Amino acid sequence: MTRSLPKSLLLPLRLGLILFVSLFWGMGCGTAMLSDENLAKRAKRDFNRMKGKETLSTNASHNKMIKEIGERIAGVAQVDLPGTEWEFVVFEKKEANAFAMPGGKVGVYSGLIELADGDADEIAVVIGHEIAHVSFRHSNKRMTQAMGIALGGVILNAALRDKDSTDRRLATGAYAAGTTLGMTLPYSRENEREADHRGLFYSAMAGYDPRAAIRFWSKMKKSGKRLPEIFSTHPNPGKRIEFLESHMDRAYALYVEAKNARGEKPNP
Repeated sequence: MTRSLPKSLLLPLRLGLILFVSLFWGMGCGTAMLSDENLAKRAKRDFNRMKGKETLSTNASHNKMIKEIGERIAGVAQVDLPGTEWEFVVFEKKEANAFAMPGGKVGVYSGLIELADGDADEIAVVIGHEIAHVSFRHSNKRMTQAMGIALGGVILNAALRDKDSTDRRLATGAYAAGTTLGMTLPYSRENEREADHRGLFYSAMAGYDPRAAIRFWSKMKKSGKRLPEIFSTHPNPGKRIEFLESHMDRAYALYVEAKNARGEKPNP
């Protein structure tokens, strides 16, 4: 004799199954990632749109510095991103931020240059980090992940079609929290750590002192309040500093080697 499950358990079990499908699919187990070529085309279109909408920096020294830093790091990263057409643009925005898009479109905000006090080594660490995101194809993976989450939402809406409004609100709220804390944030933190590691080496191999990473993230740590780490896609600055320090000996050795190859004296 079989016994049916109590109705009170059906909604949580159904929600759990939908979450599992979303997480499994969103990690790339069911959806093919978009091609690099398609993503590069989208990124170029979006970047051009941003350049037309946002205020571009007219500071000649900032533009020259970012172009020089970017091209040197891109030269190192070319082994992972052959044939990439790089473009480096400074935007007049107060936020201390930078980004890199598929296809080699890189933006740096003037607020980041100010936070770094115009220090090329500090800025290089950030640009190296952003270029590392591109070389790991993190944007591609994130779009695949988003497709999985969207699929789960469609399934959930269909499953709740006959439920009352209270059940629908509770279930959709739980789904949103589950996908954010259960997949989106941990996955993003993993991406950040990968980019920190490779980006540190990129900047060092381009001849920029990797120890500047500690200075920069110490400034970020002092610059303002942050959300609790569990709700943040970026690592806590203190934890980020610890991680970078654990790889600093190797990064510094690469920096010394790069400076010697350029006929320049490394910082002691």
